[in-house]
Amino acid sequence: MIIEIILTVVIVIAVLLLIGVSVQTIISSAVMILLGLVALAMLSIILFFFLTDLFLPFRKAVKGRFLRVDEEGRMDHAVYQVGEQEYTCSFPAESFGRKRIYQTEKDYLLLIPRSGKRKTAYDRHSLVTIAIGTIISVVLVFVLAFGISYIRSFI
Repeated sequence: MIIEIILTVVIVIAVLLLIGVSVQTIISSAVMILLGLVALAMLSIILFFFLTDLFLPFRKAVKGRFLRVDEEGRMDHAVYQVGEQEYTCSFPAESFGRKRIYQTEKDYLLLIPRSGKRKTAYDRHSLVTIAIGTIISVVLVFVLAFGISYIRSFI
């Protein structure tokens, strides 16, 4: 897939040069496209953590016991037991220090949905990730706003 993207970019640049578009225009357009993709990625991160923060109050705190790390799928997820139900952590399991972090004989504080429809949970590591992600999102909002105003000064 990477080769196809590179080949497409090379062909588009060759066609643009053949029809007489200047190299400076091609480079400035490429920079603007890359900046747009970076801004889109930043907006995606901001939206993800904003929605996560928005739905956090709709969860209830319970004690759950760690069962295992589910290694199926693209990422490993911690699985906890609350009563008779199993809840899968929404965020991927920590990979460093896994034996120290996840211990089967301990109870952990979890946030689970009040409705009980979804069997997902946030553990303490997820909450740390959400807190750090929220702080980074606030910083990204300012970086994005400053970057847009800075780019507009050149247009």
